[in-house]
Amino acid sequence: MDKIKRSLVVITALCMMLVSGCSKSSSSQDDTSSSAAESSSEAVKESGDPSAADSSETQSPKQEGLSDRIKKAAAFFDNEEYEYVCKVNGTGIDATITLVKNKGMYRQTTDYGIGQAYVICDGSNTYCYDTLTKCFIKEVGKIQTEPAGNIITETVKNELQRTSTHINAQDAKTYDAEEYTYTGGTYITVLDFYFDKTSGDLKKYTATYSVEGRDDDVETREIVKMSTKDITALSFKERALREEYADYNSLTQDKREELCKKIMTERKMTDDDLYNAGLTVYDLKNVSYEKFFTAVVGAAAKKA
Repeated sequence: MDKIKRSLVVITALCMMLVSGCSKSSSSQDDTSSSAAESSSEAVKESGDPSAADSSETQSPKQEGLSDRIKKAAAFFDNEEYEYVCKVNGTGIDATITLVKNKGMYRQTTDYGIGQAYVICDGSNTYCYDTLTKCFIKEVGKIQTEPAGNIITETVKNELQRTSTHINAQDAKTYDAEEYTYTGGTYITVLDFYFDKTSGDLKKYTATYSVEGRDDDVETREIVKMSTKDITALSFKERALREEYADYNSLTQDKREELCKKIMTERKMTDDDLYNAGLTVYDLKNVSYEKFFTAVVGAAAKKA
């Protein structure tokens, strides 16, 4: 469930494959405001039981268990080769995510319109690059699978509770709709999946993150392609990028601060842009690549 909780911002914002690391023997996976990410990140860790609820007010009517449709959608990511493309909106930054698994390699692009982020996993290392900061990072011994589709697989893996309180009535006329809910403490995550009425294929899904005392965060993903045929050959020219881009994690604190300030100047970022991502200028010596990228892409989206 740790993966469901993190989807909202980190998956849309950048390195979906780096949000939570797996050993290279693992086959499980772990995308715009920073505070939304932190709130979502608490949504699942408060309870080890995905169906547990802390009060009768947050419990939803129980329905039947996992359907064959959601199991079929999750099983898609077990294929040796596939391409998964979805459009994401509702997180403050719209994006198109393309994930390709081919010959044991995972390659993913996230196109924000204002820039792109690339992730590559080869079973031993994970690399992230982006065109906005022109930096990259390398994580040794990490591999992730189905980052863009992790909510689907995690719903099945954790046997989430089937509910019926949140489904969009208009969408339900077009699709067969299913809802699953996780409740833990003051956090609720409601997942609505919409399937083709004839084929049973997944067409879109929404994730609504409810935190007591604040407005809901809602992310919608429309499936563009979910296929094991006619797979797009993604090539990032990663070796060239590593020569051109800065190796962010190898920088000293002073060099990191210098680089971040340079990027802020080039992109006309303000202190408010950092604040919106939960950062200040005093954090720049130690800020992680993921957090700084979130600030950069958030600022760029506002100016677009």
